[in-house]
Amino acid sequence: MDWALPQTNTMDIWIKIAVVVVFCLLIYREILKSAANNSTALTASPVKNKAGVMSLLMVGLSVGLFVYVGLSITNIENRDLQPYRPANTPEFVSIFDQGVIELNGHYIKTNLAKAGELQDLASDLTQQCHGDDACEMEKMFDYVAHIPYRTDHTSRSPKKVLQTNWGDCDDKSNLFASLLNERGFDYRFVYVPHHVFVVVHVEDEKSLPFLRARLTIDGKKYYYAETTAAGSDIGTFNGQFPYAFEGIYDIKNNEAVDMDKVSFRML
Repeated sequence: MDWALPQTNTMDIWIKIAVVVVFCLLIYREILKSAANNSTALTASPVKNKAGVMSLLMVGLSVGLFVYVGLSITNIENRDLQPYRPANTPEFVSIFDQGVIELNGHYIKTNLAKAGELQDLASDLTQQCHGDDACEMEKMFDYVAHIPYRTDHTSRSPKKVLQTNWGDCDDKSNLFASLLNERGFDYRFVYVPHHVFVVVHVEDEKSLPFLRARLTIDGKKYYYAETTAAGSDIGTFNGQFPYAFEGIYDIKNNEAVDMDKVSFRML
């Protein structure tokens, strides 16, 4: 990911929403006053304003629905989902979308494929491995790593990445993680400023030749899997040291990893 995050927070969005609501109510009041004046001018006696509370509630409901839809039908594909308007896009991101995680104050769209959606692809990629876990990981990683790197400042779904044959860090990480899910492998997402990558647990370490960079999380070893570097291998160091991490997330258990239980080692 290559953009700088705007200095906007959730409170700013709700202030703007409140301003829009107040503005709409003021317009509604002026409409009622105008209707009352017209009625007075056309009849000998003033016509009672029948708009009443129900009309007010309907306008409020309409405004609320408009605001909700405006926030929900949004650029849900952004990697950081704090509600702001990213550069070069006309859409707002939303905290209301499914698949959003909260990590140290950031709202992040994971954008993983649904269970079974990539089952056929995962099976095709690993059919020559005959159940060898290390082989399966490497085959899926190689496939994702060789997809051309390109970014448009959005986190696109794995299906979209496959259709267009390009993606950036979160696109390709989501695709790789989705393939790992199909084969039942354990992994974590690692978030650093403007970037995300996967670390994957390797049970049989002797079966993969380039296991150099790893994190130990709760006693289990997870090796770097930088999907944006074509020709790299699982375990190749990508230049990201733990001091720069924003956080690590366990998608399957839906919880952030305690960074005090994480250690780093280069072999």
